[in-house]
Amino acid sequence: MKTPSFSVQTSYNKMKTLGILGTGLIGASIGLRARRNEMRVLGFDESESAGSAALRIGAIDDRITRDALYDRCECVILATPLEATCEELRRLRGRPPACALVMDVASVKRPVAAAAVGVRHFVASHPLAGGERSGPEAAREDLFEDRGWAYVPSGNDALDESARALIGSFGARPVAVDAATHDAAVAVTSHLPQLVAALLAARIRAAGVEAESLSGPAAAEFLRLGDSSFELWRQIFAANADEVGAAGRSLAGSLSSICASMEDGDFEPLRAAFRR
Repeated sequence: MKTPSFSVQTSYNKMKTLGILGTGLIGASIGLRARRNEMRVLGFDESESAGSAALRIGAIDDRITRDALYDRCECVILATPLEATCEELRRLRGRPPACALVMDVASVKRPVAAAAVGVRHFVASHPLAGGERSGPEAAREDLFEDRGWAYVPSGNDALDESARALIGSFGARPVAVDAATHDAAVAVTSHLPQLVAALLAARIRAAGVEAESLSGPAAAEFLRLGDSSFELWRQIFAANADEVGAAGRSLAGSLSSICASMEDGDFEPLRAAFRR
C-alpha cells in the first residue's frame, strides 16, 4: 500500500484520520470525541485487553500496528504514561513520522521536551482532565469539555494552529505555556493535590469505617482521588519531584504554622488564608 504524504501545512479542518497510541482513559476519551466529530480513529495499544475494549466501546474504528499509525493518520496522539511517551519520542528520532502532527498528553513537559528534540511535527501538550479510574471502560467523550489543555508552542505557527484547532475540537481550551512554567504550575494545581489526597485518604481509612461514614463532600473527593493508580503517579512525581517537593514543603510549613496559631487561639492566619 502506498504511504500517504502529509505536509505540516495540513490543517486540522482537513484531517480525517486520527491515530491514538495508548487506549486508556485519556486515549479512549479522545477517540470517542474524535469519532463524534466524524474523524476516523485508528488505535494501537500494547495491551490486548485495552485495545479490544477500546474497539468494543467505539473509541476507535480499527486496531493497527504502531508504525502504521504514523503512515496512515494525519495526526497521532501519544496517550501513554510519561515514561513510555518519552521512549516513543526517542524512537521517533530515528523514524521521522510521515504524519502532519504528533502530540502527547503527558502530565510533565520538561522530560517530554527533552525526549522530543529532533522529532518533526511534534507539539507537546497536556489535557487538564482525568479521573481516578483507568482503562478505556472509564472513558467519556465529554472528558475534556471546557477544560484547559496546555500546549508548548513549537515555534511553527502552522503546526501550533493545527494543534490548537484539534484541542478545541475536543471541547477543551488551548493554553500556550513553556515546559518549565507548565511543570511549576501543575506541581501546585494537580500534582500536590493528588499527593495530599493520597495521604489524607489513607488517614481517613486508617481511622475506620466511622470516619468514612462521617466524611463530608471534601473528604469524599479526597477518598476518590486516593484510589488513583500509584504507578501512573509514581512516574509523574519522579519527573516533577523538584517542583512538587518545594510546593509540598511550603504547604507543610503553612499548615504547621496555622495549626499552631489555632491552638493558641489566634485565627488571624487562618482568616488570611481563607481571604486569599
